[in-house]
Amino acid sequence: MFKVGQTVYHRDGKRSGTVLECDGDTVFIEQANGAELDFPFVQLSTTPPVGAKPPGAAPEVYTMANRTLTAADVTPEHVRVLGLVPVRTVQAVAALYERKPGAGRFGALDAAAKLNFIAEVTAVPYRTMREYADRPGEMGLLMGKGLADSQRRAG
Repeated sequence: MFKVGQTVYHRDGKRSGTVLECDGDTVFIEQANGAELDFPFVQLSTTPPVGAKPPGAAPEVYTMANRTLTAADVTPEHVRVLGLVPVRTVQAVAALYERKPGAGRFGALDAAAKLNFIAEVTAVPYRTMREYADRPGEMGLLMGKGLADSQRRAG
């Protein structure tokens, strides 16, 4: 088992952190950005996977390709993923949208327009939303960070 304070790496190479606690086969870690996650012991290692970033390394800046969804692009999968966006995130994004001069009501937008605006404000593109659809907590953390960053830039 790991020791509290030890640096561990997830086997996917995308996440790492400092061990906060071990409870049975579950290990609780804190990432460099302050997010706390838990993983089964078997998914973690003290050896970084090939290509893993060292803890605390500057995050990659993701530049979203200029890809705007249209109503014709929307499938039931798009609607499903939109429904998985955390309620608080949707509320915050809706408030930002409705503050724009002449914007109207966020609820009146079609699924494509909602997804486009959510992606713009949170800096989380639809593909990433879909990738995290089965992990709504992590999706919420990503979107919350993007939302906070966009507020800092705007304010």
